[in-house]
Amino acid sequence: MTDRRPRPAAQKTAQPHLRHQAAEEETYHGLHACEALFAKRPEAIIRVYLTAAVRPRFRRLISYCSTARRGYRVVDSENLDRIAGTRHHEGIAILARAIPRWTVAELLAAVAAGGLPGPFVYLDGVSNPHNLGSILRTAAHFGCSAVLGKGGDLPPLSPAAVRVAEGAAELVPVCDLAEPRTDLARLREAGFRLVATSSHRGEPLADSGLNRRSVIVLGSEGTGITRMMESTADRTVCIPGTGAVESLNVAVACGVLLAEACREKAVPHTTKPPRRRPSRRDS
Repeated sequence: MTDRRPRPAAQKTAQPHLRHQAAEEETYHGLHACEALFAKRPEAIIRVYLTAAVRPRFRRLISYCSTARRGYRVVDSENLDRIAGTRHHEGIAILARAIPRWTVAELLAAVAAGGLPGPFVYLDGVSNPHNLGSILRTAAHFGCSAVLGKGGDLPPLSPAAVRVAEGAAELVPVCDLAEPRTDLARLREAGFRLVATSSHRGEPLADSGLNRRSVIVLGSEGTGITRMMESTADRTVCIPGTGAVESLNVAVACGVLLAEACREKAVPHTTKPPRRRPSRRDS
């Protein structure tokens, strides 16, 4: 006999929230993510929470907090779970100003100054923040100059994405393009080729001549790149495989493509991120 009694509605789990956290602030977590934040943007740090187990590793950070009058607290792991909103914090969480996204003007100025020699990765419909984190980690490893995407479509640089990036989110710029076709055309005028990628068609990667002067377009794993981006591209390349599976994970494909494009000596990330006006908390 079927039980027709209505089932109680599932209760939503309340998301942890720090008091006095502003909209432009995030609580980042993870050892490498927090180390990179301290190395690249110490002025952005507002408050630090860490367990006793990792305190020796972050002696310099604690010293900085004391000198710069930033708050820090040693907490137990259970409290840190609540503060970070996850158990995957690795013993530290930092409340800080959010990582700034680059504008097109800042991107093109850096290209003109020679600070961003390429290659670039353009994400077309990739919406998973964890994929963005993995792609940023791969981009930093190979010396990719920046990750681009249509404004409003790129996934957020959430604390989870930043943790997955293992510090790379502080190294590789992420830039929103308001008008992708127009903005990518300006990169083409600067000497970059637009290279679309496909699982099923295009010239084999080994024969493509892919190099640093490229904007590599990666689509979502479900639908691939859009027709607009495919028609805009100068060429299409594919990664040959057995065909046993539909396609590679987008972050894995990114690694294969960047390895080919960056076979020449990797270029370290030296371009400084755009300056943002300090928040009222810095005063």
